Amino acid sequence: MVKILIPSSRIEFTGHIQQSLLLAQEQGLSIDDIELGVSPTQSIVIEAEGKPSLSLSSNLLCDDIENDACTFHIQYPNELGSQELDALPTEGNVLVSVKVNDGIYDIWNDGTLKALDISESDAPDLAANIQHLCHIASLLSLDFPIEDCMTLAGGLRNVSRETWPKSFHDFPTPVLENALLDIKVGWSTRSHHVKFPYHADKNLGLYPVVDSAEWIERLLKLGIKTLQLRIKDPQQPDLEQSIARAIELGHQYKANLFINDYWQLAIKHGAFGVHLGQEDIEESDLTLLSESGIHLGLSTHGYYELLRIVQINPSYIALGHIFPTTTKVMPSKPQGLVRLALYQQLIDTIPYGDNVGYPTVAIGGIDLETAPKVWETGVSSLAVVRAITLADDPKQVIQSFDQIMHSSPQLEQTKQAEKMLEGTMLEGSVRV
Repeated sequence: MVKILIPSSRIEFTGHIQQSLLLAQEQGLSIDDIELGVSPTQSIVIEAEGKPSLSLSSNLLCDDIENDACTFHIQYPNELGSQELDALPTEGNVLVSVKVNDGIYDIWNDGTLKALDISESDAPDLAANIQHLCHIASLLSLDFPIEDCMTLAGGLRNVSRETWPKSFHDFPTPVLENALLDIKVGWSTRSHHVKFPYHADKNLGLYPVVDSAEWIERLLKLGIKTLQLRIKDPQQPDLEQSIARAIELGHQYKANLFINDYWQLAIKHGAFGVHLGQEDIEESDLTLLSESGIHLGLSTHGYYELLRIVQINPSYIALGHIFPTTTKVMPSKPQGLVRLALYQQLIDTIPYGDNVGYPTVAIGGIDLETAPKVWETGVSSLAVVRAITLADDPKQVIQSFDQIMHSSPQLEQTKQAEKMLEGTMLEGSVRV
């Protein structure tokens, strides 16, 4: 059970939070276990069984927010428009609609300073700011991290009141580099615009992730065309030999082989692609990777990370983890099917070369039982680990996944759309 407790002096906020929760419910997010109540403090308090409570203070709730020990202090402009930046927020502080030179930003510190460029948004009034705060409270109660709460609340500010943001143009832009805000994500781009090769076919098919060149060879012989070598131990004695052997096999079978993490060795031995997690991007040289012509896949765990990494034009986006998994320690909670579908809807609107919509790879706890529902969300590929490596008959499992990915409503809709497009192009040719 989750409780959202609202100060009695601001009990009118209850209706705004209820509306925000109902909007989330319309997207498929469950609000059944969320109750509203009255806070004994001047802050909005979110209590969840078995978890530390969260609390939000704001100048919209109480004039003196500094004296209230809260998880987040959220400061809104006192008048229509923007507030001036006097100092960068310290941990736990959030500044909304801050003017910095010619830009307007939402800035917060959750241990790391982050910001969203909201310059294209309409100037908020008091009602819009109240709604913004209530969105943050409701999203926190739904277990979104604060970076996604800020990103979604920023998107909700740009659409009508009864609408969930689903288009790329609805959302604010995460700030990658800004000297005045002292934000530098750590990605070494040497001030260059980077981009990576696009996939001609967005449907990447089944995407096994395995830990040895032996498994790579076994899967290639079974007809797999997209796969990843993920060796967890950087001290493995034959690390480079294994990577070089896997890359050689990938070339031999004309497959799209991605190397997880070891980007220098991937470049050295001419790999087709590299896959990096969010934490690995910080230690990589994106300019060098871009100049090498290598394909790049990046992991994401939510709205903020997704909108951040599309600015460096990766080859595909991995979404996860979808279900609980034991294959690695995860930095986030399982996303589930509803959030996966919402991410996919957004991704389908993001420019990708001359087209729209990035290839996506769903990953994390996917097996033959869960695969049909995952595939129906519209993702381009299913990444699997134990479903194949622990199978008695990997060939049979691969065939079963293939049947799922070639008999789904999603694929039929794609085929119908392609036929309609071909017919339209043909009709246009005849008219000319």
